[in-house]
Amino acid sequence: MSLRTHITTGTLAAALAIGSVAGWHYCHPSGPVAKVDIIGIVSAQQKSLAAKLKPGMDEKDQAALIDQATRFGKQLDAALAQVVSECRCTLINSAAIVRDAPSGALRDYTRRVTELAQQRK
Repeated sequence: MSLRTHITTGTLAAALAIGSVAGWHYCHPSGPVAKVDIIGIVSAQQKSLAAKLKPGMDEKDQAALIDQATRFGKQLDAALAQVVSECRCTLINSAAIVRDAPSGALRDYTRRVTELAQQRK
């Protein structure tokens, strides 16, 4: 085969590959991404529960605190699910973000998740 045939075949194969990938991304776009400070929400709840923890508490009060922590975990999960359905986006933990754009390109839903989690009490 001549050099011209090789170049033509290579160019055609590259164009087909690029076209296929572009077509796939056009037909299957990825959804938007937003962030939530899960660590901050959980830390605030831990501080709240720790403030209620007293030396010499009886088992009934300790069980109530454990039950409250368990309920909060379920409420937080439900709040995250509701925010995902509201924003139609993928939520990621803000601790997983190495660096956000200077303009804060990722929308922050921490306040909304906190409101919903506390509202369900």
